[in-house]
Amino acid sequence: MKHSDIIPFYGGEHPEMFEIERRCMDRQGKVIEALDQLLPNGMVLDVGAGNGFTAEQLQSNHRTIVAIEPDPLMIDSTKAIIWSKGTAQDIPFHISTFDAAYSTWAFFFEGVADLEKGLDEMKRIVKEDGLLVIVDNYGEDEFCSLSTNPIASNVDYWVNKGFEYQIIHTSFSFDSVEEARKLLSFYFGENAATINKTEFEYKVAMFIKKNTKE
Repeated sequence: MKHSDIIPFYGGEHPEMFEIERRCMDRQGKVIEALDQLLPNGMVLDVGAGNGFTAEQLQSNHRTIVAIEPDPLMIDSTKAIIWSKGTAQDIPFHISTFDAAYSTWAFFFEGVADLEKGLDEMKRIVKEDGLLVIVDNYGEDEFCSLSTNPIASNVDYWVNKGFEYQIIHTSFSFDSVEEARKLLSFYFGENAATINKTEFEYKVAMFIKKNTKE
């Protein structure tokens, strides 16, 4: 695992901000519900698992989630899931180990080459006809409009790769205006410093494809 393959993530250095994000983003649990219905039983890999928040909720008696995360500060060993250290570009498992693999808000890279390498690795470790799922910002919503930089996924890229997609309509829902300002200003700077509400429209894209061995 090369240091250059690891994308800096704020959660390890600012756990208080990550706690707000995990609690307030998709508070209704629509993304978790969609993943739970979609993912098969068996062995499933969570790529870029963060602190294991999603993996823990998707684990069941019939589904074993293995969480892979490059940042040791993010790994929460108190969660009852299997942990592995690694990156999307270099997944430390054999060919066709998993029945499915998914990534939630983690499958982003500095360039197309890294994106292709990460996707190739996911395809390598998932069995033929197993499921590949990428969850990301869809855009065209209140949340993404707060950013001065593009933070929505490139839908055309995934469609051209053979992925279908669905849009999940959810929200960021905060306990107070002060909490909303704290997190969103951390994300977006002065553009979010004067917000005065607690609920923000948020659209999530879920890209889905059956794995094919070429």
